[in-house]
Parts: sequence; C-alpha cells; structure tokens
Amino acid sequence: MRKRFLSVMFICLLLVGGSGLAFAQGDPALAQKYKNAKPGESFLIGHITFHLGQEYAIMVYQSIEQACKQMGLKFKGAVANTQADWIELTESMIASGAKAIIYNCPNAEVMPKIAEIANKNNVFIASYFGYTGDIWPGAYGPRWVLDNTPLSDEQTFIPLTLLMEKMEQAKKSKIYIQQGSKSAATVSTVLINLGVFQALLNYPTMQLMGFQYGEWGYEGGRSGAEAALAVRTDYEGFWSANDSMATGGLKALRDRGVEIGAFTASRDMEMTTAQDILKGRFLVTSGFAIPYYGGRLVPMLYDMCVGAWYPTPEEMLQTGKLTVYGRPGELEKLAEAAGIAKHGSFKTGPLEENLKQILMQMKEKNPSYPYDFRLMSLSKTKELGLKYDRTAGAGDILGAHDYYFIPKLKKFGSIDAWKKHVAALYSFFLDISWMTDQQAAKEMAKKFPKELKYEAVWE
Repeated sequence: MRKRFLSVMFICLLLVGGSGLAFAQGDPALAQKYKNAKPGESFLIGHITFHLGQEYAIMVYQSIEQACKQMGLKFKGAVANTQADWIELTESMIASGAKAIIYNCPNAEVMPKIAEIANKNNVFIASYFGYTGDIWPGAYGPRWVLDNTPLSDEQTFIPLTLLMEKMEQAKKSKIYIQQGSKSAATVSTVLINLGVFQALLNYPTMQLMGFQYGEWGYEGGRSGAEAALAVRTDYEGFWSANDSMATGGLKALRDRGVEIGAFTASRDMEMTTAQDILKGRFLVTSGFAIPYYGGRLVPMLYDMCVGAWYPTPEEMLQTGKLTVYGRPGELEKLAEAAGIAKHGSFKTGPLEENLKQILMQMKEKNPSYPYDFRLMSLSKTKELGLKYDRTAGAGDILGAHDYYFIPKLKKFGSIDAWKKHVAALYSFFLDISWMTDQQAAKEMAKKFPKELKYEAVWE
C-alpha cells in the first residue's frame, strides 16, 4: 500500500510543560484571591447534564459522583432540558450550598448568564463542550475558567482514516456520514467535521453522502439513518459523530436490510460499541477514557475552591489524550497500510480488558471505575499524604489517562490562534453536506482563511 503522509505527520504529541505526569503551572496569586473554601472542607459540587440517554453522559455523571465521594464532597446531579433549566438548576444548586458546578454540553447561549450568576455567588463552574467560536471560559469573569473538550478532529481523523483504508482495500467507496448537532456541543460538531475533511484528503475514491444530524444520542442516530435510507440504500460504510448515534444508525440500517457490519467507525469508546467490535459488527472507535475524562474535573475544581490551583489562561482549555480500539491486530495492519502507524496520535488500547475493567461498570448498581481521583488533587494529596498521579492511579495500559492544554500545542501556540481557528471552523464545518468527495473538499479549501489549521498533526 502506498504511504500517504510526509514525515512531519509522524511527530509525536507533545505535552508542553513536562512529562505526562507533570501538573499544570497554575497562578498561585489568583488561586488565593478567588478561593471559596478551606482545605479538607466538605462542600457540594453540582453537575448539570444535557441528557442521560447516552452512555457517554451516564459515565460522566457516574464518575463525577464517584470523584466527589472519594474526596469527601457532597454531590448533586440534574438534567437540563431547556435554556431556562440551565439557569434555574444553577441557582438551585447554589442555594443548596454548591461551591462548584460542572456542566456537560450546556446550551452555549446561556453560559454568559451562568457565568454571571457564578461570579455573583462566588461559585466556580467548569464545562465539557461548553464554548463556541464566540463564547469562551475566561471571558466572563473569574469563575468559569475551565473547559474540557476533546480535539474531536484528532479523534475523528484516526478512526475514519482506518475505515477509509479498509473500504479502499475492499473496493468500497460510499460512506454514510452522520453529523453531530447544530445546536448542542457545536464545537465538537465542527471539529469532528474537520476530521472528516482531513481523512478525505488522502482517499480520492471515497464518496460521502447522507449528512443527517443525530443529536448525539441513539434515537437521533436512528432517525437520522432512517432519513438517509429514504434517499438511497446503497451505503457501503458508515461514519457517525459518536458511538450512541452509530448504535442507533446501525439499528435503522439493519432493519432495512443494509448490513454494513464492520465497515463502521465512530468516536467515544462506549460499552455497546466495544461489544459490537468484539462481535465483528463494528471496526473502530476512538476514546478519551470517558470516566477518567468525566471525574478529573472534580479534583481540579476542589483545588480551585481551596486555593491550591487556579489555571493560567493557557490552561483553561483542556483536552483528553486519545486511544483507538478495535480487534487486536487489525487496526495496526490498517494503520501501516494507511501510513499512520507512526503518527503521534495513533495509539491502540486493549479492547476486551477495557470493556471488562472500565466500561461494564456503567451497568452496575454501584459503579466503581478504577480511578482514585484524590490522586489528581494537589491539595487532597497534601492533606492525606498521598502521591500525586495524573492518571488517577490507572496508568496508561487500558487507555491514555492523560490530557494536555490546547493553546500550548505548537500547532496553535496561543489562545488567540485557537480562537481564530475555531471561529473559522464555524463558518465552514457546522454542516459538511458540501463535502461529497475529495474534489469538492479541495475546492472549498481554497476559501479557508489562513487561521483555519487543517493539517492532520497535533503537537
């Protein structure tokens, strides 16, 4: 197989500021200025999520609750269905004594108001998928200063490249593309769609079609696929913006007799997808260790509350490191054929072991993920005489239990560069129905501003 990537593509990811176990630099003066609790104090940390109809959202909820229990903190969770819910639940949790609140895929339009409430009440807030091209942590006062959103282009590029390679080898070309959402976690939608563009640039025979939105859940994925099937049924491959949508989409495809099988890829690494991969019904998913990703904001918020740490502007935008999962041996062969075996973002993990030791905990009555989140807290480790561990005691065998700071990556180098990049993505990648093939992609690329960085390198 021909090699598609220049040597620059093989540069390893670099965590600026030291090894993978180094802690963030922080701003000690601001940490003391904005603290709202004392070390060892037991206070409430709240969690508001956009739904619990997705395995990702369930695991995030469970891991936040686990982290609070481990650290001797109180926990309260809730689901927001409307814009008003996000505000009302925020006020309710603050009234209940919350000193910090975590938001999963919040309605971005209400984040400035929520930040205003947090500033007024001396409460820290953190988010997953909380910003857009116009709304940012750190821009609305000192309390919303932490967001944990994956580099979803990186998370898409690797598994979709593997899928396209497998399809090319099998002389298949028609891929049903399922997008995320135009209203929820849109920063992930535009990044995922950028990853589709990056993969397509190396596969001129691929044809993309469908493009319905699955709204991040099983039912949305199923209805989106049903809409795609109303147009045509000759799909040979399937890319979905996340595992839950892919599961729903595959159900609709099978109900119509369209058996795509292992020519399917997505991102997140959920339990059902892992099981489907082992059954030979799914090729690959890319994960950021969801329970680790979910729970680790608790020790960071605790440290902010007690004055042990406060992020510098470059540390406010974080992202989890990634691992791809598939059948043992197959992904490595596909990566070698595609020319990405030495790519810095290509890292495989043991699927079956991860499923048994981590993902299946989601179904337990009292789930217990293999993380001790106390070890990720500067203050708690000092209070209890423990040794700080960035992996929360899990190591890196089952997955990449680590993270880095987006503005510190060489590809961007500053917050301003990252902001301009994201703003440009919203202009071109919120909907990629224009991306029908490589020729269409290259024509659109002629319109990209220089601030839009589409090279498939993250360092």
